[in-house]
Amino acid sequence: MKKREYPKTVFRKKVFKGAFWTVFSLALFLSVVSIIRVANATEGSAAADEETVVEEEGTNHATGVGAQTFAQNFAENYFIWENTDEGKEDRVDRLSEYLAAGLDSHAGLGFEGMEWDSRINKTQIWSVEETGNDSAVITLRVLQDLRKGKEKAGPYEKYFAVPVKTDGQSFVVNQTPYIVPAPEKPELAAESSIDDKGRVNDSALHSEVEGFLNTFFRVYANGEQNELSYYTESNDLQTMDGALTFKEVQKVVVKQGETNEEFLVETLIGFEEKHTKASMAYPYELRIFKEDGRWIVRDIKNK
Repeated sequence: MKKREYPKTVFRKKVFKGAFWTVFSLALFLSVVSIIRVANATEGSAAADEETVVEEEGTNHATGVGAQTFAQNFAENYFIWENTDEGKEDRVDRLSEYLAAGLDSHAGLGFEGMEWDSRINKTQIWSVEETGNDSAVITLRVLQDLRKGKEKAGPYEKYFAVPVKTDGQSFVVNQTPYIVPAPEKPELAAESSIDDKGRVNDSALHSEVEGFLNTFFRVYANGEQNELSYYTESNDLQTMDGALTFKEVQKVVVKQGETNEEFLVETLIGFEEKHTKASMAYPYELRIFKEDGRWIVRDIKNK
């Protein structure tokens, strides 16, 4: 039987129809895939945002750097005034940017009997105490200068406590700030920088190590990097690059290290500062060992 032949126009229509449905199916498939991907990405982003919100909700911004800067700026404006009606009004205007609604416009400061103008010399954060989920008391160390005509007084040191509250975005002074007593010096004994306990009783060893320290610290202070590397186990230690000049080894205590080959050295080294020529003495602790007849520094640190 002879195979049936279609007219060319019919054949073309069939080819076009097949191609159309193929392209349409492919486009539909790709659209569905894109929608699924976007949905997954959106869901992941929402989850990440939710985690971020939870994390931020647990943070008290009143104890952060922004709040501390706010407290410093407030203190600077608090301690600046001219003892005139205009100067007092100017201070009220400046403080209004910081004070919570309803708080005394002078922030607790009275001008009755006041004779001096005031300027701020310096402020620094002393302590931060959390008082709630959104509040804190930030204490600053303040140096205040006073002036009356040509007469000057100060600087006077004060410790100034600033109660701060936040809405998560900005801050206000929510209670009257106040002066607190200066902190007392703690009764703590100094730690001995060089301890004779465990000293190796070998005078020859001490003399040998002291001679090595003279060479090592001269290179450490004023030598080149490749020279220093000759005396160290690693190349991590950097020279002082001439900032200090080595003068002398003032004290040496040699102790046994973690192994028989290693020694722990506590030493006091004298230097001279480059510009002022001031004398300085710094304690160091080194771990050293001998290799091929020469001493090597395993590590070094300030004590």
